[in-house]
Amino acid sequence: MVYWYIYIVLINLAEKKHLRIGMSSGIGKKKTKKKRDSLKDAGMNYQISAAVKFLQSQIYLAEGLGMMLAALRNERRIFPPQSPFSTEHEIFIQQFELLLKACLPDGISYQTYKESTAQANFSTLVMCDYFKEAQKIAKELKSNFANDPEMMAELRRIELVAERNNIALTVISRLGTPDPSVKISFTLSHHPFFATAIVKRS
Repeated sequence: MVYWYIYIVLINLAEKKHLRIGMSSGIGKKKTKKKRDSLKDAGMNYQISAAVKFLQSQIYLAEGLGMMLAALRNERRIFPPQSPFSTEHEIFIQQFELLLKACLPDGISYQTYKESTAQANFSTLVMCDYFKEAQKIAKELKSNFANDPEMMAELRRIELVAERNNIALTVISRLGTPDPSVKISFTLSHHPFFATAIVKRS
């Protein structure tokens, strides 16, 4: 649920950035069904700034991880830690209590989280290309930040995590039904907060 929340926060940040650029360019905000789609469509109207594209790469990565974890949970390939004292709803409140009180972002609730992840599964997830899009954007942005070593290092990390997660996603989806001998875990060895999935057969 953390990656789902990060995804929502990044969407809001990118939308605000997009709106500021649109206003400064004299272009009104285009209303679309999904906020992320409005960011994609913006490229048809004017050049999206490198800063917004960078946020887009993170949005795809966070959404991909959030949906992958939700699919693993929904298909019972992994089991979240159970506690007799905390339900999933209570854990959600505990993790995001201060942000929820501050309405950051606005309109977020446990119900929103459940509704947006309830149908996540690998048969559809593999077609969404979240990780491929994140990797593609990170590659494209390198020319914009050639003189910024820190940003170049961050783009390489995003690219690596996206590539590894796309491979893991493909492997998991090809397995079909859950296999007890296959162990799926996550590591932060390639990025400080975007996890990389590891699939191993025991």
